Amino acid sequence: CLGLTAAIDLYGVKRARAAGPDSDYMPGDLGFDPLGLYPDEEEGQQWMQLAEIKHGRVAMIAVTWYAIAEAFTNKGVVEETPFLFTPIGALDKLF
Repeated sequence: CLGLTAAIDLYGVKRARAAGPDSDYMPGDLGFDPLGLYPDEEEGQQWMQLAEIKHGRVAMIAVTWYAIAEAFTNKGVVEETPFLFTPIGALDKLF
């Protein structure tokens, strides 16, 4: 899994260097959109890119908060909230 991630990153670096400064290359854009959700118009693309950045930042804050909570409570997030880490079919056994 880590090797695949490194390979994708190296592919992106290679594409960025080959594209040059005058191209329309966007970092992270590998052309993978199987559901066709990425808009065609410029305004929609900018909105989608901004939304992706905002969601990524919120996710980073959430993960940081998990680490802070574990540090203060000395109890892991998995132990504190087991219902978040249990398969849906097994939830009826918890409650």
